[in-house]
This record gives sequence, structure tokens and C-alpha cells, in this order.
Amino acid sequence: CAALRRPVPPGARLRAPAAAAAGVGDLLHYAPALPAEQLARLAGVLAELAAQKVFRIVLLHHPPVASEGDRFKRLKDAEPFRRVLARHGAELVLHGHHHVGSLAWIDGPRAPIPVVGVPSASAIGHHDDRAGYNLYSIEHRGGGWRCEMRARGLIGEGLTIAELGRRV
Repeated sequence: CAALRRPVPPGARLRAPAAAAAGVGDLLHYAPALPAEQLARLAGVLAELAAQKVFRIVLLHHPPVASEGDRFKRLKDAEPFRRVLARHGAELVLHGHHHVGSLAWIDGPRAPIPVVGVPSASAIGHHDDRAGYNLYSIEHRGGGWRCEMRARGLIGEGLTIAELGRRV
């Protein structure tokens, strides 16, 4: 999606022909949280984009789901964030911070919403997962959306980049 090729500041909205990205700011590392005003704005943006029938992507830094042993690396007020998405929906949530590839699911109004994390793009052996990134192909099909994610990253001992997997 062309909208994901640029940094997205909190509150910004980017559009590609059939997709839109909404960025939320949770970059306070000592207490990663989303203020109530920002959650209210996100709810409005998601509702507006749903009416426009576009593929909605939510971008944030900290993961809105916690894995075992990472309570300090997650969004501290993730429950209110997840409630907004459960009510208003989104087709994809992308986050960083963990520096590992991950896929989790949160409740949406009609179907579960994928929550994807990626390794740091500059991690050359410094984190659990080596440097990587995802490419997304999004298309509207038969009244619904199809999103294919191709994970790419470093393999072996050198700096060779290869496809690591695909998911639809």
C-alpha cells in the first residue's frame, strides 16, 4: 500500500486508492498509553473510513496485545484501544516495538482483526529476530477484502534478504 511508505504522525490519515492508514501516538516509553481524546478521534476516523468502504489500517508503536513475559513492552491501556476496534473495526493493525515478527488477533465487530508486529529493519543479530519487513497486497474482492502479507528479512550469516513466508 502506497500509504505505508511514509512515516505516519499521530492523528494523520494517509490514503491510497482503496486503503487508508490512521496513526495513533503511544510513544511515551515510560507509560505507553493513548489518551481518551485520541481514542475518541480514532473511533471517529474508523467510522468515517468504514462509510467510505476502504481497507482501514491502524498504525501504532506499542503492541495492543501482550505476550507472556512482555508486560513492559505492551500498550498499557490496550483494553480501551481494543474496545474501540471491537466496536468500529479495522482490517489490519500494525505495530513495532517488540523487534520480533508476530501475529495476533483481536475482536472486531464482524470478524477478528489481525495485529502484526515486525522485527526492526536494522536488527542485524541484535534482537530475537533479524532485520525484516512485510509487504502487503490489498485488493477488494466480491464485497470483501483480501490482504496478503509477505514477510521478508535477512537469512543466513550474511546480509541476504529473502522471502520468509506468506499469509492471507
